[in-house]
Amino acid sequence: MKKNINYTIGKPYKVIAKHPSHSSYNRMHKDDLPKKLGFRGAFVLGVSTFGNMTRSLVNNLGEGWLNNTIIEAKFIKPICDGDVLRIETLQTNVGGNGDTYEVTAYNESANNEISARIVTSVPAVFPEIDPTANLQPNEWIGPVTQKRTFENIVIGEAYRSLKLLLTSQDNLYWKSVLGDDLTIYTDGEFPPIHPAQVLRLVQLGYNNQFIGDNAVHSSSKAVIRKILRVGDSVNILTVPLEKWDKKENHWLTIYCAVSRNGEVCAEIYHTQIIKLRGI
Repeated sequence: MKKNINYTIGKPYKVIAKHPSHSSYNRMHKDDLPKKLGFRGAFVLGVSTFGNMTRSLVNNLGEGWLNNTIIEAKFIKPICDGDVLRIETLQTNVGGNGDTYEVTAYNESANNEISARIVTSVPAVFPEIDPTANLQPNEWIGPVTQKRTFENIVIGEAYRSLKLLLTSQDNLYWKSVLGDDLTIYTDGEFPPIHPAQVLRLVQLGYNNQFIGDNAVHSSSKAVIRKILRVGDSVNILTVPLEKWDKKENHWLTIYCAVSRNGEVCAEIYHTQIIKLRGI
């Protein structure tokens, strides 16, 4: 991989937040509903924001970070289509329990407010694989026709599995959406999959069970055990872990295990508001 001097650890870089041009049942990604609720405009996907924030990490740490890391991402304030983000990546701990990095997204289009933050490290000892990964999917055949509601989510009951082939088109898609100019995602025959696509697998997993609805991504935790590459055939297990009501907002945490040849390569915990008050 050829390193890009624009993405040195400790050196801020800027990106323009964009919303992917794909169809979605989630009207929080369209202008009308967010503006009705008092926001500036359509929300950019949390997955896109996360992808924008990984550039210095990947540029400097390469496949070492993509292969073996724990990531905790929090999406603090809405980011709207066209917002200018300043991304700052700092190394906050060296050695000890593993090198730690903190990435912060400042929204220059919204008075430099902190919109998102990532803390990532490579611990000396990784946690055990979540026992949830051993659950059997509840398989069924046919198109997705049932709309997701707070009531029909059964905690601890696995969805049907999703089998996917990770492709070079996935990387080209995210490079285009994010304006990501790192070459690592196109170098060689089997380059690593873009981190945004890794996080996106959770959404693909639950879209394989239910038709989605209006939602806001709040946070994600990812335990990356093995690098995922173009050409990998993966199996996605999706399990709702917890749901709760807070101030008339309905919350949900989903667990996703991404396996290759029976080995769990990535575990992702995805938390979002699945029903906002006033809607």
